[in-house]
Amino acid sequence: MDRRHAIASLLAAGAWGKAVDRCFGDARGGAVLVDRKTRRVISAHSPELAAGTPLPPGSTLKPLVLQTLMDRGLLRTGDRLPCPGDLQIRGRSFACTHPRLPLPVTVRTAIAYSCNCFTAYYAARLHGDELARAFEQWGLTSRTGWFGASEVTGRVWSAPAELQALGEDGVLATPASLALAYLQLANRAGTHVRAGMSDAVEIGTAQRARVAGMTIAGKTGSARAASGMYVAWFAGFTAAAVVAVMVQGKSGGGDAAPVAARILEAHARGAV
Repeated sequence: MDRRHAIASLLAAGAWGKAVDRCFGDARGGAVLVDRKTRRVISAHSPELAAGTPLPPGSTLKPLVLQTLMDRGLLRTGDRLPCPGDLQIRGRSFACTHPRLPLPVTVRTAIAYSCNCFTAYYAARLHGDELARAFEQWGLTSRTGWFGASEVTGRVWSAPAELQALGEDGVLATPASLALAYLQLANRAGTHVRAGMSDAVEIGTAQRARVAGMTIAGKTGSARAASGMYVAWFAGFTAAAVVAVMVQGKSGGGDAAPVAARILEAHARGAV
């Protein structure tokens, strides 16, 4: 995006800022809403956080990881894994918190219910810096051009693929960089990844992102920053827009998803 378009985007975001601010209520965080067709920012909340504060993105990366594995032939739509529940990686516990599932986990249910075990198991098929390079290709380390010279990009570095796939190590993102990645995902997601994201909103971890009469595909995430702060995320898309929300909180489904729902609803009404 050239400088003229960047300035226009900032002016547009400022014009609608108060409407998006109301969507946050008392929550503290940042958000970016982007038009899928023009790839320009529609509105933003707290640009200094939305485009200037990279943080661990948690499970919002799972759709990107599983789509990457499928694109490379390392994961097939028919692959299944009985979830053992417990997961230990490098001495840290990442036990799944979803309800016990009656059937082995698939790509679709892994996204819908945010299964750590499934994602980490298949992510281990990526070696060296493969996942870091994939995140770069998704745009997590690219400048969006939406926020001018003050924008800070996301970061990736070498880390165990299992931890990186869960958004716990080797990767930091801003709402802006995550929105850029989800712009790609909205166009590239295969049937099972897209269905999993829709299920997440309808029956899974992101149910509080639902808006009556709207079709929303999304993914929640939660992580803890190096400072000790808990961070909650939601990223997703409709036919018209992509949204990425980050707030201080422990639950992507409980803290970030409701904010995203209010933003998407306001946009559908023309208020944003």
